[in-house]
This record gives sequence, C-alpha cells and structure tokens, in this order.
Amino acid sequence: MEDKVKVLIVDDSAYMRVVLKDMIESDPGAVVVGTAKDGMEGVDKAKAVSPDVVLLDIQMPRMDGLATLQRIMRESPTRVIMLSAMDKVDDQLPLRALEMGAVDFISKPSGPVSIDIINFSDKIIEVIKTAASARVDVLKKARAPPPGRLKLARKELAREMKAIVIGASTGGPRALENIFSALPADLPASMFIVQHLPEEFSGSFAKRLTSTKGPPVKVAADEERVEKARAYLAPGGKHLRLAWRGATSLITKLDNGPLVNYVKPSVDVLFRSAAECLGESVLAVILTGMGSDGSEGARIIRSSGGKVIVQNEQSSVVFGMPKAAIEAKAADKVLSLDDIPEEIIKFLEG
Repeated sequence: MEDKVKVLIVDDSAYMRVVLKDMIESDPGAVVVGTAKDGMEGVDKAKAVSPDVVLLDIQMPRMDGLATLQRIMRESPTRVIMLSAMDKVDDQLPLRALEMGAVDFISKPSGPVSIDIINFSDKIIEVIKTAASARVDVLKKARAPPPGRLKLARKELAREMKAIVIGASTGGPRALENIFSALPADLPASMFIVQHLPEEFSGSFAKRLTSTKGPPVKVAADEERVEKARAYLAPGGKHLRLAWRGATSLITKLDNGPLVNYVKPSVDVLFRSAAECLGESVLAVILTGMGSDGSEGARIIRSSGGKVIVQNEQSSVVFGMPKAAIEAKAADKVLSLDDIPEEIIKFLEG
C-alpha cells in the first residue's frame, strides 16, 4: 500500500463517493484512504489520513469547495483536484481554484451526480497520478500579487514580426497569469499559447488572462489574421498552427487531426509551425506540466535560429515538460517563473 497513491474523496453525493472509490481502486496504483460528505468533514479527514491527493467537489453544503480548498492548503497542504459540474458551476470557479493551489480539475460530464463518469475512468486515474507528482511547496504558495509591469525600451523594435509561443500543462494557468501580469498590454509581438485544458474552459481562461491587464488574449479562430500586441489561445480539442496567407499575412489555423503526444492541442504542433513560419524571430517558453509535449518542437525552433527558455524545477508544479526539453538539449535558458517575463522583454529588445 505504501507505493500506491492515497486518495481522499470529498463529495456530498453518496453515489459519487461510491463510484469514484470503485473507479480509483480498480487501478492497482491507487487506494482510497477516506471519504467525506462535505467540506468540514473533508478538512478533518485531510488532517487525519494525510492523502497524497484529494478529489474535492466544488458544490457542497456547509462549506463549499473553494473554502475547503483554502483551509486544506493552509492547515494540511496537499495536492487537490477539483470536481466541477459545468451545468451548475460558474466556469471561473475551477480557474479560481487553480489560482488558490489546486493542481487540476475534472469536469463531471453530466452534472453534480454524474452517472456516466465511469466512462472517463482512465482519464481520471491519469489526472490523479499526475497530481501525485506535483510539488506541494509550489502549490501552497498563493499566486503572487501582480508585479510592476516591465517596460520596453522605446527604440525601433523588431521591424520584422516577432512571436512568443508558450506551452503549458499542469500548473500552467497560474504560471501564465503570473507572466501576463508582468507584461505590458502593448507588447510589440504576437503571442500564442497552448495550455492543456478542457474545451469548455477555453473562453473563460482567455478572459481570465485578459483580466491581468497584460496583452489581451482571445481564443484562436481558424484563418484569422495575426495582430501584434495580442495573444491567441489554442481552443481545447483543436491543434493551433501558424501559416502564411500570401507574402505578408500570418494567420492562425485550427486542426482537428489526431492527438499528438496524447493531447490536443499539442505544444509541438504550434512550435513546429512557428519555426517553419518565423525561424529566428520565435521565442519559445515551456512551462510546468506533465509529459514531454513541446520538447521536439522546441528543438526545431532552436535549430531554426529561435530561442527557447524553460521554467526551472523549483518554480514548477510538475517538472515533466521543462525537464524533457532540457534532456532534448532544446533549452537556451532555464529560469524561475518570476524571471521569464523579463527574458521575454529582452528578446523583443534584442
């Protein structure tokens, strides 16, 4: 049992507690060490059983999921995955939970009592195992207050088009908010983001990043002409590519092709197309996340003359994606999250 991921389930539905317990314990690598019917009981159980991962429902009586999360991260910090029913929950709440220290969230496919959740057991167990490797010391730090915005030297910046391409997964939403909080809104470059995120949260996440008052963010559309001082977020379930229309117009292309590196959108797909279109005018940033998505694309960007920076282990929730890029010898610099915005500015001034 000591090698298994220990899971605590906190959900006010007795049915969901039973189904989730059976689902988790069908995997030999995980065990349920406790269940709780509301937030108050969940806080007590988290202290008593010291789980590796807590599955925490957002909607509960007596103490809701966000309040429960806040207390768990303060009193017995551990890795928390939020369970959210999209037909009942404000779509900003799971994103708020990530900011408060949750590792990830799982959408209940058919409401608070989700009868068909069993169809997603493989994905849920994968998320739980990924969460178990997250750094608790990084998670329990609330997102830092927005730093003072960095300023660009007002010289003739980059007559050619420059682009910043960013890839992130687990822990990425909070990392991206930190970066956008430090960048000026009138950044003289286009930015493109792949964040592994369910499709239904793409629009709300773009709004959340825009609310940092950095470069405005929109969900990328197909055949859309790219503009400077704007960021384009890959929609969940679609690959994002860059392409030329004629000799002067860079456009976004959406691709509903197969999974790449087991995900869609894929960081590698975006990075490869950026290297093909813009070569040395690309700066790639690989942030916290599980797996190796982005490492091959980063290698191609670097071999095309572009630059690659990756987030360091100490500031990453999960060091998988940055580590893979380093091991592929695709990283020019390894930086703390707090130092990445300044490096973006330096690239644009160079």
